[in-house]
Amino acid sequence: MKNVKISVFSSGSAGNCTLVQTKSFNILIDVGISKKSLEENLLDYNLTLHDIQLVFITHEHIDHIRALPTVLKYDTLRIYLTVGTYHWILENNKKRQPSLAELMEKRLNNGSIVLLNRIENSIFYSSFEYYNLKIQVLPTFHDAVESVGFVIEDEKKRLVYITDTGYVHEALYPMIYNAEAYILESNHDPTILMHSNRTYALKMRILSNHGHLSNEDSMVTLAHIIGDKTKLVMHAHISQECNLTQIVEMTREQVLKEYGVDTSNIEFVITSPVPSKEYEI
Repeated sequence: MKNVKISVFSSGSAGNCTLVQTKSFNILIDVGISKKSLEENLLDYNLTLHDIQLVFITHEHIDHIRALPTVLKYDTLRIYLTVGTYHWILENNKKRQPSLAELMEKRLNNGSIVLLNRIENSIFYSSFEYYNLKIQVLPTFHDAVESVGFVIEDEKKRLVYITDTGYVHEALYPMIYNAEAYILESNHDPTILMHSNRTYALKMRILSNHGHLSNEDSMVTLAHIIGDKTKLVMHAHISQECNLTQIVEMTREQVLKEYGVDTSNIEFVITSPVPSKEYEI
């Protein structure tokens, strides 16, 4: 069985982009870095955008879609995003970048943009399959139109990707329990945040249920979803101003120990705007 390979090109408010390589496909989760950075990072793996088959977009904020105009030029790849995210990008670019809006509409019409739909009267989205891949779309809770996370499963190995969310709904726990790998937001330490130079309104936004996941909330979530199959946890979207690596690690050790979670076989990784090495599960 070929391993799933994960490389985080960038994580944080400066930009977000992750490469996932499965047995059959090369996948990008978010494209929030510059065209140059995206191409250079792919080249490190002997890839170009011609080699990417799937792109998953979590939401419309610029640090997640910066390179989307470039990606849209490659009509051989399929781009997945929610209905709300699609329409926000479309409407906000009809005057600013009409060529981008036209390209999005063209890609939607030819099927290379695929819209993700929420199940009626539910917080959940429909899962789908793409050849041997199984994809579960997860609702996240952020100050975006319709933000989501993803579970990507290939040959029974699962990667759970959740960032940019004020909390992780407990109803998601059964869907994300005991995955081989997690990329989970651990954005800020509330004490550092409150003593930062950020405006009060921004502080309240980050701390809200539609803001960002704090270290403690992230680790409590992990305590409920880590299982004996879990081999890799990547702490993501860490604030460069309102967090410290040492606090992330200290909080993790305290919380997981308190919950009695065995971490002896798990590799923990701190992500950053600097590209990570490649990890396998």
